[in-house]
Amino acid sequence: MNSKQKIELQKYFSRQRLESYLPNKSVSKQFQLYRKNIKLCKMFYTKLHYFEIILRNAIDSVLTTYVNGADWINILPLDKDSLHKITEVKNRLSKQNKQITHDRIISELTLGFWTTLFSKRYTQCKFQSFLVKRVFKDCPKKQRNIKNIQIYINDIRDLRNRVCHYEKIIHFSDINQKYKNIQICISWISKDLCKII
Repeated sequence: MNSKQKIELQKYFSRQRLESYLPNKSVSKQFQLYRKNIKLCKMFYTKLHYFEIILRNAIDSVLTTYVNGADWINILPLDKDSLHKITEVKNRLSKQNKQITHDRIISELTLGFWTTLFSKRYTQCKFQSFLVKRVFKDCPKKQRNIKNIQIYINDIRDLRNRVCHYEKIIHFSDINQKYKNIQICISWISKDLCKII
């Protein structure tokens, strides 16, 4: 790699980003690690995609049951932040001249919205314990508690955000376990589905 190429890399990828991979090393070595990180992210992307789709649809199904088939979005005691996220989705759909339907809202809500339903802010809500029991129905009973579920899904959400925002994951010492944890979480939702994917 010549000096002009190194300057271009630092200019367009930023010196700070490259140095976060290997401080005080050559730009070419930094970029090598950067590329390895991209390959690692690609390995995670499919599993994270499956997890996000499966989790949100499982939650939607369970909450629809919880409110006896009604539209839970308009019934559950959601906090201001969650309601704001729903309103943002509705506004975005409206600006795109799309019909605002339950299914469209569900598909547009972020993973952060879904994982928040298992957070401490909803601890006093009856629907949270219902979610834990029904969404993670195949989770062993000893592990099927809100604290354990929070640890898993928050870690997966953080990893997903890093992967989708092109951030560094190669430095995690437990990267293999993080990959397994996605599979474990999917198996807690459905052992049969986990075998299929």
